[in-house]
Amino acid sequence: MARPHPVAGLDADARLRPNARRILAVRIGEVYGYDGRVADPANVKDLHDMRIACKRLRYLLEIFGLAFDDDLGPFLDDIRLLQDLLGDIHDCDVQIPRLEEHLAWLDDRESGAARRLVGEASVRRRRREGPASEAAFRAFRRELEVGRRADERLGVHALIGRRRREREDLYARFLDEWRRLKAERFRSRLEGALGIDAGA
Repeated sequence: MARPHPVAGLDADARLRPNARRILAVRIGEVYGYDGRVADPANVKDLHDMRIACKRLRYLLEIFGLAFDDDLGPFLDDIRLLQDLLGDIHDCDVQIPRLEEHLAWLDDRESGAARRLVGEASVRRRRREGPASEAAFRAFRRELEVGRRADERLGVHALIGRRRREREDLYARFLDEWRRLKAERFRSRLEGALGIDAGA
């Protein structure tokens, strides 16, 4: 997770609003610092870090909101939407690899059991016919595959496919929202409402 940028120029003896402006200016800059990097859906870490930056900004806007005259509610709604979309994307980015690892674990476990069974059968066969071959193992695996069709793998594969589609849809929605906010000059409007242009 990306660490928050330090905020310079804070004055413990100053009033709340000047310090809040300085802090919020840095946190807004952090969110917008991910702008180019989140244009690629494969940048999983940057998308997650942007979510954390949105969370920091949102909470600080909620905390410092009372220090400002403008209604920050609409800005909070937009930040919350971005944070929620990025959080849902992150859930997919975590869940899909775990499901894939589970499938690999099932395959490994089953392969080990199959090899043990073939090995045991080969000991019995060796006494009669000689050692079992790799071809015997592959034939056994083919028969086993037919029996597996009703096991949990189909559900796991279906869930992986569903989560991948959800992730694509969520990312498209996020990108649409992010582009909308930029087109609507969200940053400059928020900074204006906070009086950051007037001197943080």
